[in-house]
Amino acid sequence: MIDKGEFGYIRNQKKINLIWLAAFILIGVAIFICGYLLTKTRANIFTVIAVLMVLPAAKRVVALVVMMPRRGVERERYDRMSQAAGEGILFTDYVFTSTEKIMHLDFLLIRNGNVLGVTAPSRQDVEYMKKYLADSVHKAAPDFHITVFDTDGQMIRHLDKLAQTEADPERTEKVREYLRSLAV
Repeated sequence: MIDKGEFGYIRNQKKINLIWLAAFILIGVAIFICGYLLTKTRANIFTVIAVLMVLPAAKRVVALVVMMPRRGVERERYDRMSQAAGEGILFTDYVFTSTEKIMHLDFLLIRNGNVLGVTAPSRQDVEYMKKYLADSVHKAAPDFHITVFDTDGQMIRHLDKLAQTEADPERTEKVREYLRSLAV
């Protein structure tokens, strides 16, 4: 099982949600057919149970709608960024939502009192994402600085200039947990 923010998360979630969706559909159809064969009519409790299988299937459809347009990062990009991140906390394949939009970052790094991100190459409102992320992080830790970059190279160059002062580990953990809770 790949957890939120780990390499390969998007690809894994697509597979898992497709498998569960197929399972719910097959179970619903099987329950309906069994009920029909047993009672020789569609008006029975088995039909109701089969129709109720739509609810968990719908949840999987929504998860697929959120994840399908997203693409995970390649292994070499992840390795390069992981090496550059050093002791920082690195999230990858980071998909998060607000009440209005679904947003996607290829990388999100917490290091030395900073939250740094690299936008995914997709059509999204980057300014809205930056503002939403900044507002969200400032709720958990007002003293953290948030910067979102367009490319990996920009982030790596910024990491080289970043001060080596350590942030409060408790505050860093609070930010990590908060950002993890935002992820889809």
